[in-house]
Amino acid sequence: SSGINAEYGEELESIKAGEMPRSSSFDNFQSINTKNLDTEFIGLIEKIKVWKIGKDRLNNKIDFIACLGGDGTLLYASSLFQRSVPPIIAFSLGSLGFLTPFDFKEFPTTLNKVLKGTLGFTLRNRLEATLWNKGSNDDDDEDEDAVIVPESLQVLNEVVIHRGIYSGVCMIDIHCDDFFVTTVIGDGVIVATPTGSTAYAAATGASIVAPSVPCFIIAPICPHSLSFRPIMVPLNCILKCKLNKDARGDALISFDGRHRQDFTKNHVVEICASEFPLPCIDKEGSMQDWFNGLQTTLQWNGRSATQKPMDKKK
Repeated sequence: SSGINAEYGEELESIKAGEMPRSSSFDNFQSINTKNLDTEFIGLIEKIKVWKIGKDRLNNKIDFIACLGGDGTLLYASSLFQRSVPPIIAFSLGSLGFLTPFDFKEFPTTLNKVLKGTLGFTLRNRLEATLWNKGSNDDDDEDEDAVIVPESLQVLNEVVIHRGIYSGVCMIDIHCDDFFVTTVIGDGVIVATPTGSTAYAAATGASIVAPSVPCFIIAPICPHSLSFRPIMVPLNCILKCKLNKDARGDALISFDGRHRQDFTKNHVVEICASEFPLPCIDKEGSMQDWFNGLQTTLQWNGRSATQKPMDKKK
């Protein structure tokens, strides 16, 4: 149910009436003749419920989520639940599928196991990112009573601050638990979860971290320094990022690749551990699924040939 968008409502009504929907969302099904559809399938359509994103509260209406697609589909499902999340079972129908261990061809058997409660799950930590905006573009404004409007988001992979269309380097100050840590001078910075360590953060050379490790990853993007390495900090830290007062241009910020917006000197993003992790159902087990994903999708330590043994002395 979580994969059905509210915009499909009219198309579903047309299917019930025996007509083919003409929305581009259903282009893949235009060759199907609804008159030949199984009557059992037509009956199931009557049971389909459609929710409006941002208007209906889904937390108390859904028992578990069947996610059909790739890693991006799982990220989208996570974004729909900004508080507690039902268990998610992810079937691989995308291009990479690091976070989707289940084969869709086996869905009847798999769903039966889920309903019987015989499969375990991994709690993937999420970030809670709050974007504060002073609401003023005057650098000399020292009014402590300036209006500050927060917007909090639950993030599964990463928060990214980058230079966007600005051709110069970013200057981003990072604070941890209210003390200054460093200034990132480069293309930007990534604050990632262990789940996000195999996403954008991996391109920066950051460590790949198992999902059960309680930590954040701070990874600079193309830093103008030979010694700035990605680091991990404990999950109980509170990070704050803002542009340095001497920064020559603005930046952009995004959350799991979505909600991209300007990030100016008037903005501060506060990042901490979320109270609402993402429960992902395991196929074989948390660590076994993780290593299988590394080896099959990311080709971790893959070699085309193995070393030959030494010849034994006669």
